[in-house]
Amino acid sequence: MKTSAVRGFLLLLTTLALALPLRAQQPEPILPDPKLTPGDAFDATVEDICTPGYAKKVRNVPQAVKEQVYREYGITAHPHGSYEVDHLISLELGGSNSIKNLWPESYRTSPWNARVKDRLENKLHELVCSGRLDLKTAQQAIASNWIEAYKKYVGPQPKALGRPSEDERAEMAPAAATPAAAGQVWVNTRSGKYWRPGSRYYGKTKQGKFMTEEEAQKQGFQPARGTGE
Repeated sequence: MKTSAVRGFLLLLTTLALALPLRAQQPEPILPDPKLTPGDAFDATVEDICTPGYAKKVRNVPQAVKEQVYREYGITAHPHGSYEVDHLISLELGGSNSIKNLWPESYRTSPWNARVKDRLENKLHELVCSGRLDLKTAQQAIASNWIEAYKKYVGPQPKALGRPSEDERAEMAPAAATPAAAGQVWVNTRSGKYWRPGSRYYGKTKQGKFMTEEEAQKQGFQPARGTGE
């Protein structure tokens, strides 16, 4: 094997060795911290939540709020597709967009994860809208312990929803670019690189967000082309 190939292979192993502990050390809660996320609901009626399109209409969680949720839970790295900033009381059950109702739920934990909770949310919505379950009861059940609520209203065996939920589609959608504060860089969250103001790619990539350069570096992002320009 040529020397250059050996060096390349060793570099790859080193990169993987550094990356795996970073992923492993990230918290992956299957239940929210009740002190941080007690749950919160709009003053919505059954008629409101059972109207088609209601959840999409009221959904409003800016990226800055999502980042605050991750910080509160001690999550410093959240690759695209690893977490969902979830509404504890789902929007389709009248839950609000308050940070008191938001928590970072992993897609990777097993057997309980965000996609399993999505199935519970759909079932509770169905029961409420058919008149078989009181709305307040559904809200209290999912807020107090969603896993126990799943076992009671869905079944003992966790099973992921077979299709992306509205929450997951919203989470996976490219973040909308918001006006940057002075001095912020634009991070391409897919490539892991960031661009400084004045670059042709500043605020232009499909996946990305604004943050301070210090915050970008703390999260492991690197300046694009070595300069970010």
